Amino acid sequence: MTLRQEKMPGGWAIDLFRDGRSISRLWIADRQMRVGSQPVKIGGIAGVGTDPALRNKGLASRVMEAALELMKREGYDASFLYGIPDFYHRFGFTTCMPQHSLEIETRRAECAQKMLKMRTAQKADYTAIARIYNRDSAKRTASCWRDPKRWYGFPMGSGFGVPCKAHVALDHRERVVGYVLYDDVDTHCRIAEVGGQSRAIFHTLLHDMARRAVRLRRPSLSLSLPPDHPFALFCRDYGCIDHTAYERNAGPMGRLVNLHTCIEKILPELANRWRLLDRKQVLAVRTDLGHFTLSWQGERLHMERDALRTAARLDQRALTELLFGYKTASSLKTNDQLACNRTQLTLLEHLFPPQQAHMSWPDRF
Repeated sequence: MTLRQEKMPGGWAIDLFRDGRSISRLWIADRQMRVGSQPVKIGGIAGVGTDPALRNKGLASRVMEAALELMKREGYDASFLYGIPDFYHRFGFTTCMPQHSLEIETRRAECAQKMLKMRTAQKADYTAIARIYNRDSAKRTASCWRDPKRWYGFPMGSGFGVPCKAHVALDHRERVVGYVLYDDVDTHCRIAEVGGQSRAIFHTLLHDMARRAVRLRRPSLSLSLPPDHPFALFCRDYGCIDHTAYERNAGPMGRLVNLHTCIEKILPELANRWRLLDRKQVLAVRTDLGHFTLSWQGERLHMERDALRTAARLDQRALTELLFGYKTASSLKTNDQLACNRTQLTLLEHLFPPQQAHMSWPDRF
């Protein structure tokens, strides 16, 4: 058997060949994912598969291990995937993000007023949509940065392979100021993404959603949004239900690949979170991927690639859960996943607060 790694537009293809035929494979999708406000380079694992007749022989494991080695070599900071239960933990991945859905009754959404003009999105709107999305997601952990010059529109709705259709809201100058992305199906009224920031935009978008739900004869509409999204907060005035799913060892899963480059890239975010604490304090951390120490040098937060013996101790999976705001330092300590003293615990609680991490469906892999 021969392992082949091929650079592709937007990522890598890894295949295990036998007799000139691919028998096990996966894709690595390049993404710039935010931790707070700071982007890190991740490899999104997708398309993992082995020919049915050759399963349960360790071939997928061999391909996964090759993918992790490649990502470390090529300078990826972390990796992310949407996993089946009880499989990917053996490669260091841990569930680090919930999945959200917001539901509104159609009759309630019909109360929203149309304040702006709406139309179907066009290719010429992509740059404006990407800029609106980047602005709205600027501080959202797990959101992916979209290059306005290279983003080619939405590849799917709220699921892999689900067709989609976008509508845009226009201001009095005919500029795109908001948008809504629908699943382009007749079986449900599902919204995969919403963009915009003003009350007039939100009223107009909800009015458009209600019209679609009525046309499809659906008693309710649902949105893939975290509960603290500005549009989700707006919808509280109309009455809504938030569904939050926390999967066990499955679903949205991540792991660190290059510890030091990841921490270095998020130093501005950590410095901002540290601002109310004593800058004379030092935080040293030991993990199974390496060690680091954070300290202030003048007005700059600095990282050294080493740690004191008295450092806080946790493995990279627990640190990944902290980075995504999925667990707190206190909860990790309670579960014996973190060893630290009281001062270190206070620092870790401030530097890694709980967050509503969310990756939009069109950015998934």
